[in-house]
Amino acid sequence: MNKEEVKNDISVSSRLKHITDEKDTKVADFIMYYAFKDEKEVYTNGTILVPLFRVLDAISQKGEQYQDG
Repeated sequence: MNKEEVKNDISVSSRLKHITDEKDTKVADFIMYYAFKDEKEVYTNGTILVPLFRVLDAISQKGEQYQDG
């Protein structure tokens, strides 16, 4: 599932429309980059998931991608 598919999922798009601040949008984009769908429904009923450490990274880095080092 790519980033555009994540953004277009109704469970995401219905919430994204309320995120208008540029800083918050960057954080949301960072999080969606690492999202995946539980297509085999191993853990959920097919919802979109994001590892917790990626969410924490998005917050601490304020949406900025990792720096190449």
